Amino acid sequence: MTVSDVLALVACVGQLAIALLATARAARSPLAIPLALLCLDIAGWTGAGLARQLSGNLLWQWVDHALTPWTAPLALQFVLAFIGRRRALRATLVVASIACGGLSVVPLLAFVVPSARPLVGSDLWAAGILSTSIPTMGFATLVLVRHLRASVDATERARTRVLLAAFAIGTAFAATEELSHFVPVPRLASVGMTVSSLLLALVALRLRLFERDVPLRVAGAVLVLTAIAVLIGLISGRYMSATVGVALFGSGAVTLALFGAALRWLSEGAHRTARRTQLATLGRFSAQMAHDLKNPLAALKGAAQLLHEDLGRPAAGVDRIVFTDLMLEQIARIDRLVDVYGRLARADPEREALDLNALVRTVLALPALTGAAVSLRTELDAGLPPCHADPNMIARVIENLVRNAMEATSDGGTITVSTTRSDRETAAGVTLSVEDSGAGMDARTRERAFDDFFTTKPSGSGLGLAFVRRVVEAHGGDASLDSALGRGTVVRVWLPAGGGEGT
Repeated sequence: MTVSDVLALVACVGQLAIALLATARAARSPLAIPLALLCLDIAGWTGAGLARQLSGNLLWQWVDHALTPWTAPLALQFVLAFIGRRRALRATLVVASIACGGLSVVPLLAFVVPSARPLVGSDLWAAGILSTSIPTMGFATLVLVRHLRASVDATERARTRVLLAAFAIGTAFAATEELSHFVPVPRLASVGMTVSSLLLALVALRLRLFERDVPLRVAGAVLVLTAIAVLIGLISGRYMSATVGVALFGSGAVTLALFGAALRWLSEGAHRTARRTQLATLGRFSAQMAHDLKNPLAALKGAAQLLHEDLGRPAAGVDRIVFTDLMLEQIARIDRLVDVYGRLARADPEREALDLNALVRTVLALPALTGAAVSLRTELDAGLPPCHADPNMIARVIENLVRNAMEATSDGGTITVSTTRSDRETAAGVTLSVEDSGAGMDARTRERAFDDFFTTKPSGSGLGLAFVRRVVEAHGGDASLDSALGRGTVVRVWLPAGGGEGT
């Protein structure tokens, strides 16, 4: 074996090991499956290219070229998951997958259509790979650079730099395979993939890519087992026909893919079962309601206890009317809360003219929000037009946002609640913003923040921001979030002014 063959073997083993480690983290990280698919693809065409060099059989070249076009879109998919833009840039990913993945049809046809075989590995093929893969990887690099500039967290910046290096080196060196058709450059794909494997291992093992440490003994065991499996495959390949080898290679790839899919299916099944259990018991929903009902119930209980003591042993100066009025007021408040939750389930707000500034002041004056060890500031636009909204629902939105901000902000921090007029092309409107000086969110957390039952808090309900989104959308508005590690979080709620939607 030449030095190039040894490097290709190392790259193949490394990529397979990373894929297996990522698959084992599938239930815990949104990055696991995209990284596993990318590494499996690279390991596949690297291994097939090595088999082609050792055996000289063209069947391995067809396998190599069938897998190569998928590397760029799979890399883009991983990058978009890493920066939290997979949903926002889904259309770009689909276009890249169609453009790059479409080239893999030609090598697959070569197995059954002899006329397609001269195209595999030709100058035309090389031009097609370069014209689709380079722009895709260029776009992936661009969004990674923008993510790096926007990040202030040291660990996130380190992860991004290492990923940029891995993709830049891998792309540049792998491109030499196709560029050699047009200019005299050495083929260095095996070198690039080896370096990329080492960099991906660094970000996965040392920089907590999956948000948890991977024990080195586990990584070492996976690496050894993968190396043994690859070596057995190479040794076996010397004593069997290329057709049998390709069949075994394909069946092995399918087995790994099915293994990853099975783990993902099992983890998703467990998640669905847990969610059904949670919904059946109303545990998380009751936790959210408890936040809203606790204060009025405490006031009601206190007034009832005082009246009970006074009835048994009347005391001078006790104004029973005041306490009964307080009890009636708290009962009415609880009744409104129950009504709000019932209408929320039906997405049926009861709109009326609403002064958003006055509602903000009322909510911020609640006892539960006034005793916090953070500074509450307001920046309210005096010229704000009235909304046509449900005051009880919007009050719960404001309270939820401020509570979330308080939980994210350490003592001595600042929370700013602001309102401003923000007309859009389709309607006049107002924007409510709640900004905190807390630790902020990474890109992966930011993308899922409004999802039902998603929470990073051990005792969280995962309903706070989902509640906000549902209420705002029921009013014809929308909610957005801007956050970065080390920069705090801003949640913005836009509501239509005037008559609103559905009136």
